[in-house]
Amino acid sequence: MTSVTFAQFSVETHDGDPILDGSTWTFNIYGLGIAELPFWVNNESATEEIYMKIEFVSAVNGDGSGVQLCFGLCYLDLVFGASYPPGTEVVTIQPGENQGFPGDHIANFVDGGGNPIEYVFRFYQVDASGNPTGEDLSMTYRYDPNLSVGDNAPAVALLQNLVSTQLKLRTQERMTLSLYDLQGKKVGQYSLSEGDQSVDLTHLSASMYMAVMQNDAGQQKTFKIVKR
Repeated sequence: MTSVTFAQFSVETHDGDPILDGSTWTFNIYGLGIAELPFWVNNESATEEIYMKIEFVSAVNGDGSGVQLCFGLCYLDLVFGASYPPGTEVVTIQPGENQGFPGDHIANFVDGGGNPIEYVFRFYQVDASGNPTGEDLSMTYRYDPNLSVGDNAPAVALLQNLVSTQLKLRTQERMTLSLYDLQGKKVGQYSLSEGDQSVDLTHLSASMYMAVMQNDAGQQKTFKIVKR
């Protein structure tokens, strides 16, 4: 799957699924292994190196204890509002490459007392002096122990991915559809009920888009669609 560009950088999982601005990634166990969200940060510039940091923005039902962020180096027990790498350190990414650290990931190590936990992270670019520059990208890592083991994606299917005017879907549960263009900008959001759905896309220009489906439990499935 093609990664989605956001300013001069893009973020994707090791499987090539785009991590989009505003997205939520949900896991039903904690600790290393399947609860890891491994990621790449890609430099989309062909000529300039970029400098990256990740901010630990906030948490719900958590204080940062027991959450790990690996970005160049690994950090455990994160602090609200702190950026990693800390201080003046940055992760430098060469033109056309990713950060090159295959162990980079987000992982939760606490059970939350049986309650869901959400951690919000912000990826952002800085200049050579460490000043934020350009756009940023925020995402949520969610641990929900109430999900069954088989619940790993919302129950939805595209009836076609080549669209002229109407995007047709079939859903088995209530969910939200978010559409993003290839610059990572959200261009539409729609609330869907159960059953066959039709979403009017006549207002969009002919291009490729990413359709991100999210159910009430925070589980996501991403599709690539082409608007003619």
